[in-house]
Amino acid sequence: MSQPVIAIIGRPNVGKSALFNCILRKRVSIVHEQSGVTRDHIAAPAEHFGKHFLLVDTGGLGVHHRENTTDIFDGMIREQVEEVVKEASALIWVVNIQEGVTIQDEEVSDFIRKTGKPFVIAANKGDNDNLRSEAVPAFARLGCSEIFPISCLHGVGIGDLLEAVLAKVPQEDFGENETTKQERIKVAVVGRPNVGKSSLVNKMLGEDRQMVSDIPGTTRDAVDVPVDLDCNGESLPITIIDTAGMRRKKQVDTVVEFFSLSRSEAAIKRADIIIFMIDATDPCTAQERRIGHLIVEAQKPCLLLANKWDLARKEGKTEKEMLERIRQDMPFMAHAPLLLISVVKGFHFSDIANRLLHIREQMRVTVPTALLNQFLQDIFARNPPPSTGNKRFKILYGIQRSCPPPKFLFFVNKKDLCPQNYQQYLENQLRDAFYPEAGLPIVLILRERASHNLQEVDGKRQAAAGVKKKKEEDYQAKKRRAKR
Repeated sequence: MSQPVIAIIGRPNVGKSALFNCILRKRVSIVHEQSGVTRDHIAAPAEHFGKHFLLVDTGGLGVHHRENTTDIFDGMIREQVEEVVKEASALIWVVNIQEGVTIQDEEVSDFIRKTGKPFVIAANKGDNDNLRSEAVPAFARLGCSEIFPISCLHGVGIGDLLEAVLAKVPQEDFGENETTKQERIKVAVVGRPNVGKSSLVNKMLGEDRQMVSDIPGTTRDAVDVPVDLDCNGESLPITIIDTAGMRRKKQVDTVVEFFSLSRSEAAIKRADIIIFMIDATDPCTAQERRIGHLIVEAQKPCLLLANKWDLARKEGKTEKEMLERIRQDMPFMAHAPLLLISVVKGFHFSDIANRLLHIREQMRVTVPTALLNQFLQDIFARNPPPSTGNKRFKILYGIQRSCPPPKFLFFVNKKDLCPQNYQQYLENQLRDAFYPEAGLPIVLILRERASHNLQEVDGKRQAAAGVKKKKEEDYQAKKRRAKR
């Protein structure tokens, strides 16, 4: 890592995620009074008085090994915490002032001392002066002289805690805040629960970074993981966002699931590219169509992956039938390139990076105005729009406003004369000509001529003509009177 790593560890439900969000000054990790909410570790860059570091939030280090109430994810969480601690320069051990030293804290103490990493204790939930004054004597028996009473709820003691833990990091590890020469693009992996999103992320990373199980809803937070993909010798720097499975809102029955769904929807909005995974054994469900509509409404480039193709092929489905069914059931995703893959078997997995590289290159394409207008003339010559009565739709002039997504502004004679199917035809022609196989939605903005200005000009002309006519009539009347 180019920056030192500060890991937050501790037993479940002591406020690790709350401290993580408090240091970052924004809501990243899900915080809830329920125990064991955080499962995958979450990393984010942080800064304190010019010192830049990578802050990592980890899952709670399970229950006492002699207890029988062990959660199924405890072993996975412990393995992840061990991997994070190996890379960490220093640790923040979070405990609960209100509960004092517990058996689990003693277990965590043994774990930390075996690692040999420098650490400080953050005694959280000290919401008043009396509780904070009891922190040092209450946790002195843990053998650490640096105990900092804090309150994440009120933001008390956070600055002193950071000063202490950063003092344990060698000064040369900080260096300068280096920026990547090539900006990373954000790639969000979305889909309904248990379609293989975390398995795909682990396959891209080449390690078991995210927890994977057959239990739907294993992933809860939207986890950002930077990685450099190799695309035929070219490096593609991206940040993969592994999201929680998006269930139907009426099936969301807990607050944690509601927060997970909110994080997934927010990930779609902040991502540059969307990898939309569906289950090839049961494709195009009602929920998958809803997720597809969310992606289309967000106007994001999309790569459509039908996972578990190895299982679907065993059921007798052919590749042609599967492609036709997906395109037929999800016509609004016709612009997205489609791949049938198997993360477990590695089928078509290497094509994913190449597709992402192609999409990134297409996102940088801008169409010159002269070329665009010549292209529109050719389209109208080959396939003119249908006429309505004695009137026909005309595009007077066109420009590209932005990309991505490609937005085109067309100045037209009258918007109502353009049928919806002809507007779709224009979008398809523009996509095929300038953004082939990129999964980019084309946005057309039709703007009529400034009719109000024309009306104003016509009104002034009519008024001037009326004044001139009145003067002429007065002049002729005077001549007639003078003649009489």
